[in-house]
Amino acid sequence: MQILLLLLTCTWGLVMGNSNLASAEYFQKGQSVALEAKKPKGVPLHREPSPSYLKHVPNGTTATIQDIAQDPHWLAIQLASGERHWVHKKYVRLSDVTIAPSSSPAPSPPSPPPTPSPTKVGGEDEAWTNSGQCQAALQHGFRMAEASPATLRIATWNLRWFPIGTPPDQTEGSAESTDLDWVTCAIRWMQVDVLAIQESLATPEANEAWKTLTATLSQQTGQNWRWHRQSCGRAEDHHIGVLWNDSRAALSKFDSLWQFNAKAESSQNPCTYGLRPGYYAYVKSREPNGADFHLISVHLKSGPTVFALEERQKALNRIDKAVAPLLAHDQDVVILGDFNTMGAGDRQSQTAELKYLRRFVAKEKPGFSDLPIQPQCSHYFRGHAGQLDHVLVSSDMKEIAIESIRATGYCALAGCQRIRGDYPLAYRRLSDHCPLVVEIANLDDD
Repeated sequence: MQILLLLLTCTWGLVMGNSNLASAEYFQKGQSVALEAKKPKGVPLHREPSPSYLKHVPNGTTATIQDIAQDPHWLAIQLASGERHWVHKKYVRLSDVTIAPSSSPAPSPPSPPPTPSPTKVGGEDEAWTNSGQCQAALQHGFRMAEASPATLRIATWNLRWFPIGTPPDQTEGSAESTDLDWVTCAIRWMQVDVLAIQESLATPEANEAWKTLTATLSQQTGQNWRWHRQSCGRAEDHHIGVLWNDSRAALSKFDSLWQFNAKAESSQNPCTYGLRPGYYAYVKSREPNGADFHLISVHLKSGPTVFALEERQKALNRIDKAVAPLLAHDQDVVILGDFNTMGAGDRQSQTAELKYLRRFVAKEKPGFSDLPIQPQCSHYFRGHAGQLDHVLVSSDMKEIAIESIRATGYCALAGCQRIRGDYPLAYRRLSDHCPLVVEIANLDDD
């Protein structure tokens, strides 16, 4: 009898102690699961049902099982963004959602979707700490600002080497491939209507990533999101593009403005030498009598050298030439993006370049103001903050009634102070740049 009780006790202990392992043997297609990290870096995803590392995702990421490999240790999963990858089952646990057996009666009608939480302004810490906390902030109703028909929110963001995150021929230990789920969440948190993007590739992988991102935004917001990028340049070069909520604003008349590529001499070669021309779109609010204006996104020559600085100044000297044909239609112009105002390799020249930009653009017809940003940085390099990104607005644009624009992202969390030790997760999985957001009164005031 004692032997029988001992056997029963041991058997029960094995079952209870290995409940997760036992359940892992019964994964099914269609099951909702959660990914459980073993290390702080997150859960590794793979391209194939074998060691073929692609990227890490945060602990707690939810997914749906799409397939089970012949080797049952590997599961094909689909993330909320629509991405499909492979993961080892040791990182997978069943979530609270269960799948009814095939022999069960017809399911009852689905319950109505939960009423969204009222918008609460805040959640910046959560939005930029990691993807999981960003998602939680959204679920609790937090946003950077309330969406309003009286306001259009315009932003610029250099998404470093989107979507691979780092140059393919370099090893950058502090950078990873772009976390699409987190980018999507951050865009929703910022409540932006038009987002100018720099450093997107034009490869099939990049095109698929934008397709996934716009589809996810449309599905999650119930609105129509679109993406458009400049067509010139090699697929593996940096491109400028624009992402926008087409339910809030219509964009048209896309064009590459060669004048912002200091090496280009005409519209016949706007992307010559692998540099970027300005990317133009005409923006018109969907609201009756809403704001309309010319939008130009730029990504000027990079490099902390005298040569690169001169190339940037040459591009600035062409602003009036690029803008002149637009002014007959509308005097309102917004030029924003990565101006790469990094000087020639020292702090003194960097400060001088920033002052030069502000003085110079004020003289370029019809006259532009370089809006100050708070906090005063948009980028980090080797732990030090800098301002490479700017928003210029034509001086007579009455729809701009603010004294400064907002820098968010990890730059805001760090307060533009020096970062020592490990880079923030947002730096590694999103970009070395931070978004700048400006609000425009949604009224045609000209």
